[in-house]
Amino acid sequence: MVQTVEGSRIVIACLISALLVVAALLSAVAIGSDVHLYLYGATWCPHCRSLDQFLTQAYPGSYSFCKIDLYEVCKNNLDSIRSFFASKGVSSEYLGYIPQTYVTKDGKYLIAVVVGAVTDVQFWQNITARSPQEKVVFIVPPNVYEIKMSFQEQQELVALITKYTVTTTAPPSSQQIVKPQLIIPITLIATGVLVIAYSIFRRRK
Repeated sequence: MVQTVEGSRIVIACLISALLVVAALLSAVAIGSDVHLYLYGATWCPHCRSLDQFLTQAYPGSYSFCKIDLYEVCKNNLDSIRSFFASKGVSSEYLGYIPQTYVTKDGKYLIAVVVGAVTDVQFWQNITARSPQEKVVFIVPPNVYEIKMSFQEQQELVALITKYTVTTTAPPSSQQIVKPQLIIPITLIATGVLVIAYSIFRRRK
């Protein structure tokens, strides 16, 4: 009878740990790296270099820098992007500036466009947390505009924005080896492992 109870406890513990692992995987999917930032700028632009350094550290693996002075395709892409937003009524005064950063989700939604070198962590966290919708935030600090764009238009524009971009390869700093969004899944997995280890220990004891 004692063995049966102990065996039941082990089974329950294993089931709990399995559920924790599944929850961890679901959490990783839910809050994973579905966001990608594309910076269009030039190497001679000090504001572009400053923003490039910031985004490389803040979004390693989820950030690309398309350099319009080095790659003809980047220049052509930006010209086409500017023409599109001009057709939406965006002032040419804003469109002429660099750097311009395009925040995308799931590779098909355009969440926001940021003109200028904003290096505030909370600002970017708020932007990247936005859900896809049929309007895009166009930010020229301190001004914020909303531009109506269908999901079809967004998908077409994102395909242009992401075409032939040059991905940054700078390694993350030692302080960013574990991303904040991975803390919860890692914690849940660690808890599951501890439950299994404890169950095995109790059984042998």
